[in-house]
Amino acid sequence: MATMVRKVAVTLPEELYDLIERARAIEHRSRSEVAQEALRTHFGEPVYRPTDRERRQLLEALEADASDASTRLDWETVRRQLHARE
Repeated sequence: MATMVRKVAVTLPEELYDLIERARAIEHRSRSEVAQEALRTHFGEPVYRPTDRERRQLLEALEADASDASTRLDWETVRRQLHARE
């Protein structure tokens, strides 16, 4: 099932923009991902948290592929692959 996506423009005070920029730089995520998680948290929607097993698998995959940037996958692809193994 495809998820509908809508684009919106939001005006932020400088301090909130700086928070998003810092979070995305540290977490290697897009502005949209950071803002979406913040909104989900604010409105009480569950935020995905990887299990210990998923974290271990992710770390193993990152270590194995660290030398070849062309093999890196985005988080949604990794998450789908992890769930497909279960």
